[in-house]
Amino acid sequence: MKVWQTFKQLERYQQIASVLLRNGFDNLVVALEVEKHIHIPFTRVNKEILHLSRSERIKKTVEELGPTFIKFAQILSTRPDLIPLELANAFSKLQDEVTPIPFTEVEQVFLEEFGKPVTELFSGDLELVASASLGQVYKANLPDGDLVAVKVQKPNIAQTIASDIAIMRQIASFLEDRLKEYGIDDAGMIIDEFEKTIKKELDFNIEALNLKRFAKNFEENPKIKVPRLYEALSTPRILTMEYIDGVKVSDLAKLEARGIDAKLAAKYGFDLLCEQIFVYRYFHADPHPGNIFALDDGRLAFIDFGMMGRIGERDRRYFVDMIYYIVKNEEEKAAYNLLKLAKIKDENMNVDAFCKDMGDIISTYFYGSLKDISIQNMLNDMIALMSRYRVFFREDNYLLTKALITIEGVGKQLDPDFNAAEEIRPFVMRFYKNSRSFGALLGKIGEVPKDVSDFVTEFPDDIKFLIEKLKNGNFKMEFEHVGLEALEHSIEKSFNRLSIAIIISAVLIGSSLLSFAKMPPLFLGIPVFGLVGFTIAMLMGIVLIISIYKRGKL
Repeated sequence: MKVWQTFKQLERYQQIASVLLRNGFDNLVVALEVEKHIHIPFTRVNKEILHLSRSERIKKTVEELGPTFIKFAQILSTRPDLIPLELANAFSKLQDEVTPIPFTEVEQVFLEEFGKPVTELFSGDLELVASASLGQVYKANLPDGDLVAVKVQKPNIAQTIASDIAIMRQIASFLEDRLKEYGIDDAGMIIDEFEKTIKKELDFNIEALNLKRFAKNFEENPKIKVPRLYEALSTPRILTMEYIDGVKVSDLAKLEARGIDAKLAAKYGFDLLCEQIFVYRYFHADPHPGNIFALDDGRLAFIDFGMMGRIGERDRRYFVDMIYYIVKNEEEKAAYNLLKLAKIKDENMNVDAFCKDMGDIISTYFYGSLKDISIQNMLNDMIALMSRYRVFFREDNYLLTKALITIEGVGKQLDPDFNAAEEIRPFVMRFYKNSRSFGALLGKIGEVPKDVSDFVTEFPDDIKFLIEKLKNGNFKMEFEHVGLEALEHSIEKSFNRLSIAIIISAVLIGSSLLSFAKMPPLFLGIPVFGLVGFTIAMLMGIVLIISIYKRGKL
């Protein structure tokens, strides 16, 4: 088995090298030294790609490398904190649509998961609806007549992804320095993030839990239809849910034929996402047109709950405050609230300069009417500026911005006059006022007694714990200094120079004593050891003087 795996990996290396060469990345192939170990068939550079930017060529390379790399790039498209913004934007255009595999291969998965053939689980044949990197979706009938959608994981896909991730790690270790030229600082950490995310997506039980939570949140909402989950027919590799008999919101001709109001669907879709974010803090992170269906009765249905975002209570408040100050034309206050949503990688960042530059971007968009504002363009410009200052959103906050940008695009597709900025304004203002209402204040005050009682009851135990540590000599305090590295380096260099000066002095004194004592051997009456000592001291002194002079500290 290991021999077979090694053979398959060598074959995969050969394929990767050929794709890199074809797309003009021969420098990476040379750095990998692949040809020392495997034969690479002659590969001609595709001349059609020469006019493309480097990011576009990387995107094309990913497409040719297949499902694992496509999924890898799609996940990275939501993380401009890990890769350059231009590359993240290129990856966001990748489509997760692949050639389907025959149903005869998929049948085995049902047998492995349920111990029964497909014919005993469903009535009639299964009809292929969609094919993606990880699985395929089928339309089927249950024996009781219910119409369902069955999502089946492709056979051996987990093993394929694990093998590709192992290859990615090996390539990253070889190309660590080269990848920095592409703006990728820590390829190993990026692969770790991908592995963590893809493991969740490979477990359909997690998607089932996402669906149940989403359904609970919207069980009373008349604007939305949430598909029912069939738990008895769902496993880590198979997910069965109610089939949504609707129209993809991207199909305008069908919407019109069914008499569905596209403008109303645009408003409903955006409002529903805002409710997910601002009310439940749990939202569909990939609301693209293929994942939203319009029903004949006017309701909307979201599907595919594999990628969900969560926003913390504090981050929700900062996000609402940011939008509130944007709407109120207080740009710098908005910028300060944006910083609260982010992590700062540059400890020496000029906060005032950042807030001024961010304020300029915000005021540029909000100087005129809200009708002229594009949330997508504004957020893209904001993220670009953040990247320049090495300021990055926390992970789920990127998903939030991506979801808003995506749903705005859906809205404009359904209604050219749709404006997300106008639509979000009353929602945010209402939430802002409610969060600062007398009732909300009373609610916060109501939590104070519990906090106080927790402090009072836990304080004696905490003090006892500290005293025990002191008694046993295990009490430790750690201090972290920030910004003293330069001073530490300067002091270290000064002591090094002082040490060299002392050594020079010692050599001079020793050489003088040898010369005075006329210790043999002699050269022209001068002790040889004394002469050598003087020469060494002179050379060291010259080097020290030059070093000090170059530093301008003479």
